[in-house]
Amino acid sequence: MGRLLFLAVVFVAGSVLAEPEKPTPTQRLDQFRTAQAFDCRNVSCKRLRSCEEACFKLVQCGQKVRDGDNDGIPCENLCSRRC
Repeated sequence: MGRLLFLAVVFVAGSVLAEPEKPTPTQRLDQFRTAQAFDCRNVSCKRLRSCEEACFKLVQCGQKVRDGDNDGIPCENLCSRRC
C-alpha cells in the first residue's frame, strides 16, 4: 500500500513538473500581432507610441539613433528600462 501511494505521488508530481505551460493560440497570435504592428520607418522618438515600439526599432531594425547615449535604453522619453 505504501509503495503504491508513493508511486502515485511521484507519477502525479512528475507529470505536473514535466509539462511546461504552453501558450494558447491567442497568446501566440498576440506576439505576432505586436511584431507586425511596428515597422522600420525612421521617425523621431516623439512620434513613437510605446517603449515596445522603440525597442523594436532599436533591436529589430538596427536604428541605433534610438539610443543616443548607448546605455541600452531607447527613446528615454518613453522607456525607463533596457530592451
